[in-house]
Amino acid sequence: MKKTLMISLGVAALLLLSGVVGYAMMNKEVTITFSDKEKDIQTDVLNGTLSEVLTEEGYQAAELKKKYKPSIPWNQTIQKDGKINLTCKCKVSLKIGDQDPKEYKTLQSTVGDFLKEQDVKVRENHQLNATLDQKITNEMTIVIDEIEKRVNKKVKEIDYPVKEKEDPKIPKGEKKVVQKGEKGKVIYEVTALFINGKSMVTDKKKIDEVKPVPQIVKVGSKEAVEASAEKKEDTQLSSGSRIAGLKYKRTLSMQATGYTHTGNPTASGNMPSRGTIAVDPSVIPLGTKLYIPGYGRGVAQDTGGAVNGNIIDLFFETREEAIQWGRRSVTVYILE
Repeated sequence: MKKTLMISLGVAALLLLSGVVGYAMMNKEVTITFSDKEKDIQTDVLNGTLSEVLTEEGYQAAELKKKYKPSIPWNQTIQKDGKINLTCKCKVSLKIGDQDPKEYKTLQSTVGDFLKEQDVKVRENHQLNATLDQKITNEMTIVIDEIEKRVNKKVKEIDYPVKEKEDPKIPKGEKKVVQKGEKGKVIYEVTALFINGKSMVTDKKKIDEVKPVPQIVKVGSKEAVEASAEKKEDTQLSSGSRIAGLKYKRTLSMQATGYTHTGNPTASGNMPSRGTIAVDPSVIPLGTKLYIPGYGRGVAQDTGGAVNGNIIDLFFETREEAIQWGRRSVTVYILE
């Protein structure tokens, strides 16, 4: 009896062990991946199809069939361990530069593979809104912007300052430029960033600077009574009714400006030359002989629209001389 019992138990154990081994051999370990998702499905399958496995995992197989292409048929029985891939039949929108976006259907799994499929080459001046290894997802929009950097130089001029210094050797009211001014400049480097042809960002930085050179002007402070130290033919005053050796009848305090050739004759009909003076005839009659310190002798031969009252214009042969004279307060001597 004991021998028979032991044999029976052994047979039972053998049958049980055989069942476990058989089950293990029939059970399959499967990993199901989605091309557009990070999470995989890891499950054991016993004589089931892909559709059945996904249903058991809580998915709607009918919906998945519309969205994915599997690496094995949906209704094929899973017969071995391994990986099953579900590739998204994704709708993707692609926009390049300022072009209108275009829609595509693709089975590619990454952005890089999709761009290769569309024969789109990513260049150095391109900027993507996604990485090349990023997964393709349904309704995804891929944007490729064209970036351009332009660098130019811009120069800004700086006005020179004017410095005036009194000079007792120059008659009061006269000015003399002893150093010409030169404008300075600041040089900037301007960097503009263009996205699809439109300026988006501009940066400016100073790269160089040239300081302006001041203009130095001597301003006369010498009173008329001090003119005796000047050359006799220019500004020497004599006592009584003489100036620079010339007799005069009276004097007028006036404003004198400089002018030069206009191509027109004077009011007296002559072409102007050094010594031609424009006057207001109601103050100084035409033909009157005059003497102006710092300018010399002259004759009232011309008139002008801006010459009214106690204003006279002194003719100079060059524009530079006229500008240097400028506008001054002078004593006009009416000669005999």
